[in-house]
Amino acid sequence: MPAHNQDIPVEPTQKKPLDNVSEGERKGKKKFSISRSESWIAFLFLLPAILHFGLFKYYPTIYSFLLSLYRGRLVEPFDRYVGLQHYQYLVGSSYFWQGISNVIVYSIWRVPIGAILSLALALLLVQNYRGRTFFRVAWYIPCVISLVAQVQIFVWLYEPRYGLLNFLLSRAGIAPVNWLYHPDTAMFSLILLGWWGAVPFAMVIYMAALGTIPTELYEAAEIDGAGVWSRFWRITLPMLMPTTFFVLITQTILAMNLFEPIYLMTGGGPMGSTTMPGYQIYEAAFEFNMWGRASAVAVIFFFIILAFTYLQYKGVPESYT
Repeated sequence: MPAHNQDIPVEPTQKKPLDNVSEGERKGKKKFSISRSESWIAFLFLLPAILHFGLFKYYPTIYSFLLSLYRGRLVEPFDRYVGLQHYQYLVGSSYFWQGISNVIVYSIWRVPIGAILSLALALLLVQNYRGRTFFRVAWYIPCVISLVAQVQIFVWLYEPRYGLLNFLLSRAGIAPVNWLYHPDTAMFSLILLGWWGAVPFAMVIYMAALGTIPTELYEAAEIDGAGVWSRFWRITLPMLMPTTFFVLITQTILAMNLFEPIYLMTGGGPMGSTTMPGYQIYEAAFEFNMWGRASAVAVIFFFIILAFTYLQYKGVPESYT
């Protein structure tokens, strides 16, 4: 006879499915709130860069393109719509194409030769010898001096009667040269100034890149009997190709945007031999109050620089970029 007081097994209590769903929802909401807060923090850190590019890069570009479609005056920039008239005028303007030709010639002479000089100086200054620090500082001084001061120094050097260059020429029995006042020498005067100011900056970049090349490569090549030139052509130069690509791109953009030396030294002359689009933009806007035409020059020049950069980018192997 079964006992009436026998314990009846009780099934263990289980959480209701609703409780599991509620707990999962709470965890999901917590993760979502954390993720959203992290996104806001990241956005706040990126906000200065976004504002910088928006206000000083993209907005001026769009504004300049729109302004090129109008007559454009300082007081009323969008006073009258003229469509593509500014572009039609520039296409048929010999003065505009002279500026394009000048900037191409200037870039071709300044950038490749400047890169070669920078690499040569970097190779000399990374060697271990007494006085190396002094020469490093001495060669880097042009980067510390302001561009206006650089221009003033070269104006003194180029002075026709009392300048240092003509003094040296006279000692060699050569007649003085009107460096800034003759069409055949004015462009070379700007190129020489460009080398003096740009070479030290690229030199520092090359010095940093030379420090990243493993010394084991040189030691192995020396053991195999490779000479100095062989090590340079087979190790140093290939390892520096990404740096060289960077130097060529940045120096080309800087060279094609030349303005201050032209404004301070030559004023685009003589006979338009040193005029370039950067100076033509200033000339049209601030001297002739033709802001629409200045914007059209800027738009065309923007696409020219973009094309040059693209050709340089496509002209090197992918591993170097």
